[in-house]
Amino acid sequence: MPRRRLGDMPLWEQRIKNAASNGRQGWSARGNRGRVLIELRRPGELKQSVMLPKELSWCEGDEREITKWLDALYVKSEGEKLSLKAVLERVKPTSNRVGHEHAVSWQEIKEAYRIRLMQSGNKIRLKTWADNYERFIDAALEILSKQRPSDGAALLRKTAQQWADHYSSRAMCVSTLKGFMEFAVRDNRFRAPQSWLIDEYDAKPIRGEKPQKQETAALADEEILKLLVATEKRWDEGWRNVISTLVSFGLRPFELQMIEVRTNGDGRPQMYSTYRKSGGASKTRPRWLEEIPLTASDGSRVDLNITEKWKTMAWPQTRDGGRRIVTAHYIEQYLKKVPYWNELRRDYAEEMDLKVVPYSFRNSWNTRAKALGIPDGVVSRAFGNTEATNLRSYRQSTDQLTRNAFRDALGR
Repeated sequence: MPRRRLGDMPLWEQRIKNAASNGRQGWSARGNRGRVLIELRRPGELKQSVMLPKELSWCEGDEREITKWLDALYVKSEGEKLSLKAVLERVKPTSNRVGHEHAVSWQEIKEAYRIRLMQSGNKIRLKTWADNYERFIDAALEILSKQRPSDGAALLRKTAQQWADHYSSRAMCVSTLKGFMEFAVRDNRFRAPQSWLIDEYDAKPIRGEKPQKQETAALADEEILKLLVATEKRWDEGWRNVISTLVSFGLRPFELQMIEVRTNGDGRPQMYSTYRKSGGASKTRPRWLEEIPLTASDGSRVDLNITEKWKTMAWPQTRDGGRRIVTAHYIEQYLKKVPYWNELRRDYAEEMDLKVVPYSFRNSWNTRAKALGIPDGVVSRAFGNTEATNLRSYRQSTDQLTRNAFRDALGR
C-alpha cells in the first residue's frame, strides 16, 4: 500500500508528524491500528520503535498529548543517550495520561467545569456543586485512576454501581457525568477523545426507570406523642425538642436555623421564620408561625409551648456548646436509632404503602390545620407555600380524620 503524502493527510496528522521530525534527526510518528507508534533511526544504529500507552489514540483529540510525549521522549533520549524503550519507561511515571497520574489531567478538567457552572448559565452555588456534581465526578475520577475503563460508557457503568439501589442519586450521577464528559471532549483546552462522550443509548439502561413515588405519611397525634417520649428516652431532651418544634409549626427541617421569637402586631411573642422559598415567578414571604396543639388518646389537649421555651430549652449541642445545626438527613440518622420510629416506618409502609420521614411532621401539621376548618389560604400562609403547592404536594387529611369528619357531620 503506497504511503500517503503529507499534503493528503488531515492537518492534525500533519502537525504531529512535523512535531516529531522538525529539528529531530531520525524521529517520526505515525498511527498503527489506532495507536501511536514512535520511531527513531540514529545514524549507524538499527531502527527503534515504541508504542505509546493505550490511553493515547492516533486521533485529533489526543494531538496535544502526543506532542507532549514526543517532547519528553526527545529530551530524555538526547540528553541521556538511552534507548527509546528505556526512555519510554522513564517518561511514563511523569505522564498525566497513564496509571494513577491519569487523574491529574481530569482534575484540571473538573476545576474548569466547576468554574463554568458557577460563573455562567444558572450560576450554581458552591453547595450545589458539592452536593449535585462533585461527589459523582470524584467517584468517577477515583475509578479512572485505578481501573482504567475504556470509554465514557464503561466509566458510567462502574461509577453508577455505587448508587444501584437509589434511583435519584443514580439518575443524578448519569446526568452529571454526561455533562462533564461532553465538556471534557468539546472544550478546546482539553479535547478529550470522542470515546469519552456518553450518549443516551448507554445512559438510559444505567439510569433505569423512575420508581413510582411513595407518598409521605401524616402521623396521628397519639403516634407523635409516643414518639416524643421514645426520642427523649433514646437520646435526650434536646432531640425531643427538635422533633417538638417541627411538629408544632409544620416546619421544613432546615428551617430550624431560620426561626426566632418576635413580637407580633398584638404585642405578643410569636415564632417567626425568615425563610423565603423560591417558587414560580417570585419567592414566598417570611412568615409568622402558628403552633397547633396535639390531642392525646384520652381527648385532652397537649400544648408543646415552643414559643415560651425557645430561648432556654435544651437543644443538641456542638462541641463548643452552641446549638447544633440539624438537617433532615441528620434528624433521620438519629431517629433511625429510635425503635418506635422504625416501628412506625414499617407499619405505614406495609399497611398503607406510605413512607415515614422527617417531612411527616410537616404533613401532620397540615392535616391538623385542615381538620380545624381553617381556610386554605390562611393555612398555606402559615405553612410557607402557595395554596396550589399545598394541595399538590402535601397530605390534606388521614383516613382517621376523614372518618371522624363524616361521623361528626352525619351525627353518628
